[in-house]
Order: sequence, then C-alpha cells, then structure tokens
Amino acid sequence: MISKPSKLQPALVGGLILGLGSSIPVLDYGNFCCCLWALVGGAVAARMLARRSPVLPVTSGDGAVAGLLSGLVGSAIGLLISVPIKLLLWSRVIEGLRATSDRYNDPAFRTAFAEAIRMAEQHPMLVVLLSWLMFSFVEIGVASLGGVIGVAFFEKRKGQTPPPPPQPQLPYDFNPPGSS
Repeated sequence: MISKPSKLQPALVGGLILGLGSSIPVLDYGNFCCCLWALVGGAVAARMLARRSPVLPVTSGDGAVAGLLSGLVGSAIGLLISVPIKLLLWSRVIEGLRATSDRYNDPAFRTAFAEAIRMAEQHPMLVVLLSWLMFSFVEIGVASLGGVIGVAFFEKRKGQTPPPPPQPQLPYDFNPPGSS
C-alpha cells in the first residue's frame, strides 16, 4: 500500500529555520516583515513534504500540518535560544523602553509606561516567557499558513488521482498444460 511520507523531517528542518531565524538577534528583524521566518519555515516544510511524496499528491491540509509541526519545533528552539538571549540583553530592553517613554508628552501615558517598565524590571523572566508564549501562538499559526502557501507553490500534481497499485504477479501458472 502506498502511503504519504513522514512529516517529521520536514517539520524539523522548517522548525530549525523558523527557530534560528527568529532567535538570532540580527536575523530576528525578519519577523517584522509579516512573520517572515514562520512563513519560510512552513513553506520549506511543505516543499520537502511534496518532494518526499513521489506518488501521492500533497494536500493543503498536509502542508498545514507540516507547517504547524515546524511551528512547534521552531517555538521550542526559540524557548531554548531566544529566551536566554533576551534575559542577557534585558538591561538594554529596559533602557529602550525608558527612551521610548521619554518621547511622549502625555503624563498619563508616561505614568502607565513607567509602571509597565517597573514590572518588567522586577519580573524579567515572567515578561520574557509571556512574550515567548504569545509569539509562539502567532508563529505556529503563521507557519501553518506558510505550509498551505508552500503546497500551493510547490505541489505540481494538483487534482491528480494516484495511480492504481500494481497487480501482484503470480509466480506460477496454475493452468495445467493442455487445458484451455
């Protein structure tokens, strides 16, 4: 019986692209462009899945699942890489927030922003983990969308039915000689 290939390897590769692209400090600016790394990770997973399936066409649902799995892998990589980097650079984040607060003239806004900065200073791990969790939900969804888009681009066998399985060949002729 013909079956579709495993989504594990495409999900790992797509998740690696997503996780590293979103976690490395200079590369993470790509996420400001419509969650670029999540879209790319999901699309790469869908492309790999389409290439690994020589007979059966890959559906958009298969691409969405591959993208979702790559989003989960990328999220785990982000937890392992991005969270420690953000905690190491936390003092710079606080300085940037203070500089942003100083640009506004509205006293109510500045008071509320100062309170948020105080909370971020007192509980950096909580703030970083909450931001990772929120971003994870977004990147998992966008990676699924990237998987669907990847199938639309890379699957060339749209609407085709798979060929029938070959008929088994009997090793012996069961008709005795002279009968027919």
